[in-house]
Amino acid sequence: MKNEILVYNKTKRRVPEKLIKLIISGALKFLKLKQPVEMAVLVLSGVEIKRLNKVWRGKNNIPDELSFGLNSRQTVKFAKDNNGMLELGEIAVNVDKIYDRKRLSKILVHALLHLLGHHHEKSAAQAKKMEQLEKKILSNL
Repeated sequence: MKNEILVYNKTKRRVPEKLIKLIISGALKFLKLKQPVEMAVLVLSGVEIKRLNKVWRGKNNIPDELSFGLNSRQTVKFAKDNNGMLELGEIAVNVDKIYDRKRLSKILVHALLHLLGHHHEKSAAQAKKMEQLEKKILSNL
């Protein structure tokens, strides 16, 4: 069974759907997860991602990305196993921030780590650990 990565472009701009899937698949391969994952990537305008940030996080700014993992919904498990697939959740990406491959890779890897339960806002130690893992993955892509 292989990973199922759905990409939904909610803008009028062209987005590199194959590259998005390739980056996420490469990161998942590096992390050596034991089962395939199911997740979605939403490509949104700055206005739309700002609205989501306001609604879900109470912040009135335009982020690079938002991660809506099952762990962010305060469930006991960080993800749900469904027919052998690990359901991770959704990533929303600001279309204005994915202007080159390097930037897109950084945004997607960062968001993916959030879906997998990594955090950087709770402590400096967690932030450092997440940043180091992010760098290892990016250098391996």
